[in-house]
Amino acid sequence: LAAVCSAQAQPNIAEGPAGTAFWDTLPRAVAEGSRRGDIYWMRERTDAPPGGRGWNVIYVSEGASGALQYVSGEIYVPRAPSDTPRPVIIWSTGTAGFQDSCAPSRTGLYRVNNMRFSRVPGIDRLLAQGYVVVMSDYQGSGTPGPTEYLQGEPQAMASFDVARAARNFPLANAGTDVGIYGFSQGGQTSLWAAHIAEEYAPEFRVVGIAPIAPASRHLYLSFYDLDIPENSGYFISRMAGLQIGHPELSLRDILTEAGLELLAAQAWGCYEIFGAGIALTEPYAKPAALEPGTAWRRRLEENDEFLPFAADIPVLMIQGDEDIDVPVELTREVNTDLCAQGNALEYIELPGVDHLEAFNPSADLVPVWFNDRFSGVRARNDCDDG
Repeated sequence: LAAVCSAQAQPNIAEGPAGTAFWDTLPRAVAEGSRRGDIYWMRERTDAPPGGRGWNVIYVSEGASGALQYVSGEIYVPRAPSDTPRPVIIWSTGTAGFQDSCAPSRTGLYRVNNMRFSRVPGIDRLLAQGYVVVMSDYQGSGTPGPTEYLQGEPQAMASFDVARAARNFPLANAGTDVGIYGFSQGGQTSLWAAHIAEEYAPEFRVVGIAPIAPASRHLYLSFYDLDIPENSGYFISRMAGLQIGHPELSLRDILTEAGLELLAAQAWGCYEIFGAGIALTEPYAKPAALEPGTAWRRRLEENDEFLPFAADIPVLMIQGDEDIDVPVELTREVNTDLCAQGNALEYIELPGVDHLEAFNPSADLVPVWFNDRFSGVRARNDCDDG
């Protein structure tokens, strides 16, 4: 894990080509001598919030195999000047899909459904508060190569490395104080980032993390999904993502022929393709592959080891109590573990709210919470209430 990278602004950063060539024409191998966070090229976006500017970026990170690779992401910078280094917010994205075209950096920042809706909740307010906001597509999403879906540790590495890329971008004036938040898959990423921060990115001071309906505890979720037909797409995609970089795993050991066929279908779509599993009329998984001692069981257990992390990292946890993708009971168990290891935890449970509905409220909750963390205000600790 040791990956200390002293940030040093890169002069003469190349401008990447327009269109899909920005992602599709990358070299297959990272240039010799590259370091994590090095920028390959950038290109300014046209849809940044009014108070900021945004760029797509190709940068260097580490994959599940341990080899360096190019990863895509985004960097947003306030337009207002700053004489001092700006705090950094890392947004960790949720599930997007396996197609490279699904990668967040390849899509618009805003969607219009009778209102202006951002895929990065609260980004307008965070930029207005003077923060650099960065995000990664994660390994293999957007760029050539397999998508390492739901691999907590590599996704956390990619998140820190896009923050390092911001430190290498002179216009960002990015500092070393960092806050991390994310939804669903990104909630898992934020927990893993806290776990690896001290060893992988010691140059950063993590002031807090804010997981939103975090897709954590994947062994538990795997058993849970087996009983919910509409969750079959999550199960199948989880196994495909966790296999990358782990040659000891065989998808045929855990997926039936029906499951493998659905995986092939999911590879051709984005998030919406996950609903295809509802129509399955035969088993898609082999539960015996999840039994103790199996290769798949060990891999799932390893991917769930996002604790412990430093007790001085406060946590804001946001969860809906009618979530069928990430059940509220699971998040409550994570909260219990966080309290046991001494983290200050503020827990907001949203009544009558499902998985996707937890997304929008965070746009109001998260910027206020991080402003207090960067200002040195002591975090609320619901653990003290028992």
